[in-house]
Amino acid sequence: MWGWKIVEREIEPGVSLERGREIIKEAGFKENILNPAYVIFKKGGTVLTAKGEKYPLEAALAKTEEGLFLQLRYDVFVLFDTGDLERFADELAGKLSV
Repeated sequence: MWGWKIVEREIEPGVSLERGREIIKEAGFKENILNPAYVIFKKGGTVLTAKGEKYPLEAALAKTEEGLFLQLRYDVFVLFDTGDLERFADELAGKLSV
């Protein structure tokens, strides 16, 4: 994948936005923008790595009528992705689905 890869997940109802904020922060993210309907988080990392989980990340968590919406992306330009972003999004979505 070239460029700014974005991964999105829809989360079934069950976890509130407030609880979702706590879960994302427990995963190592810090709140960057807080709004009543959504939160944008940042997670630091390094730009010189071959492992996707070490890149800086940005996550957005929003309330929807159906539950929560999670968007995860690298916070830097990435030449290729080895599937790490998809796996990390699945892991976060699993934690948010409990």
